[in-house]
Amino acid sequence: MTTGSLTALQLDAAAGLLQNQGIAINANLTSAISSYTNTALISPLLSTINASGNVLSANTTNSLKTLAANSCPALSDSVPTSYSSLGTQMTAVVLAEATVDICGSDVSKLAQAVNQAEAYTSQAATFINSAVNSQTYLADTFTTMNSMITGEITNVSSAPGPFGTDLKNLGRLINLQDLGNFGSPLALTQQVYAVAGTVPTLQAAFITAGISVDIVLNITNPTTSVVDSVQRLMYQAMTTITGDSLAQILAVLGVTTVGITNMADLLNPFKLFPNSYLSLTAPTANGPANIYTDSAGSVNSGLISELPIYVTSSLV
Repeated sequence: MTTGSLTALQLDAAAGLLQNQGIAINANLTSAISSYTNTALISPLLSTINASGNVLSANTTNSLKTLAANSCPALSDSVPTSYSSLGTQMTAVVLAEATVDICGSDVSKLAQAVNQAEAYTSQAATFINSAVNSQTYLADTFTTMNSMITGEITNVSSAPGPFGTDLKNLGRLINLQDLGNFGSPLALTQQVYAVAGTVPTLQAAFITAGISVDIVLNITNPTTSVVDSVQRLMYQAMTTITGDSLAQILAVLGVTTVGITNMADLLNPFKLFPNSYLSLTAPTANGPANIYTDSAGSVNSGLISELPIYVTSSLV
């Protein structure tokens, strides 16, 4: 056996794997070959070939080795003609390949081969596992690869370009820290107050609409909440904010969107997203569904059965 440089760990691992029997051709393989060569059909042939020596000519010996190569190689331990480049006797070819597979009993070469195989499987496993895991990457956090790449923007709009343009034109209208209340008159009012401070025109409109003075004075408090009936009054009051009063609010918020005619329009996605409203979607059990169905801003009535009632109550 050829000697080589091995670490103590490699020696211990080899001893455990090989049960201190040394490196050898697999016992099951040698047993199968022995059973084959000892059959009544093959044993006399191999004995004749091995004993031929100088008795038979080289051509005759070679003929014995390839006796049935063209018909049934297994009947004469022959290699099929198509594979004659490997040798003439199948058992010899198999044993030679087995010897190569164990690196000719060279422990150092075998250790290198094992390390190379381990490195390959480790690298291949990384790609394979990544491909498999990508099918359920981050579980239900993202629904599609587009969703993951865009941070779920494509879950809101299927046209990110126009949607981005619309968002830019809205300036500071949307409070990203309070998206759960987007579209609420109270949330809009609190955002206006957060950016501009108290707006007397808006306060006066709320009081005129019948909202309690106590509520109006406490709207600036971010923890303030009001019932739906008050939200409705706030919305009605916003429809009266037009002209210069509206222009001041739009200027403060930095809103440059075209087509806003009164403050209540700042609650209407159809008006807020003129370039991308047809691409806006809502999450449903069957995947994203379009909110608007035509250029007139008609809302998808199918959402009534898909979304919670508090979201679709205005559609019923």
